[in-house]
Amino acid sequence: MRYVLLMVVGLAVASCQVSRPFATLHNNDRVLADSMLAYALDHEAVYTLLDTIKPVSSVKFLRFPVAKTPLMKDGDHQVTPADSLPELALKYARICAELSKGDHQFVMMPFAQKEGHMRSIEIYVVRKSRFSSLIAQHAAFFGQWGFTPESDPATVLPVIEYESRHDRNRGYGLLFGYPLYAVDFFVTANQAAEKDTTIKLVPRDFFAIPVYAGNKGYFTYAMPKGHKPSEIDSVMYRRAVHTLGRYKAQRPEYITPGGLKAIALWSRWNKKP
Repeated sequence: MRYVLLMVVGLAVASCQVSRPFATLHNNDRVLADSMLAYALDHEAVYTLLDTIKPVSSVKFLRFPVAKTPLMKDGDHQVTPADSLPELALKYARICAELSKGDHQFVMMPFAQKEGHMRSIEIYVVRKSRFSSLIAQHAAFFGQWGFTPESDPATVLPVIEYESRHDRNRGYGLLFGYPLYAVDFFVTANQAAEKDTTIKLVPRDFFAIPVYAGNKGYFTYAMPKGHKPSEIDSVMYRRAVHTLGRYKAQRPEYITPGGLKAIALWSRWNKKP
């Protein structure tokens, strides 16, 4: 009888673990994580979280009063007051560590540019398998920093962020999943405008891939004016629409009075423990 009871208890615990992914998240952290992933899934990060179309996607934008003020000097030690980095930043750091499992990695990335004493920090989600294949595919570019397909995204992203303007644009364009021709156009257009100050903006058209939040303005990239979308664009568009359709069909099953249970949806889709 005792053996049977233990079996029942064991099955109940196992069932709880299956139905409650990332069970080690604290309750407050779980609410914040659900909110973060809900926004991500409704926007372009759906194509990193539920597909491999985008190697990297933006998940959450944060701003904190932690940067040097104009009165501070390079090399100063006393820069950030103890209360400037709020508990919220620590929560997001814990969430990123907890959610980084399997083929996904979450990275908190401080921006190089600051505004006064404010510095932006963006949370990115990386599809590691796609990230590795991209680094291999564009080894001639990423190799200049010694990056290989095995390089840690948490190392690659800050290097690209703090690089010169055009290398930064090319690096981010590739990592965010834009076609090579679109990345080439964006870089050369900026180079042309930098060389000739009379050029305010090189004429361009845009190619938009829909997300749950809207059909335009999210996963969108520039292309030369008058350029007709190629098979590369069409293949990516059709694949994205298929994934988005599946997400739209499953999303209502995870809606609760407290909002979208995004962790559960994402976990089940990717069969995460």
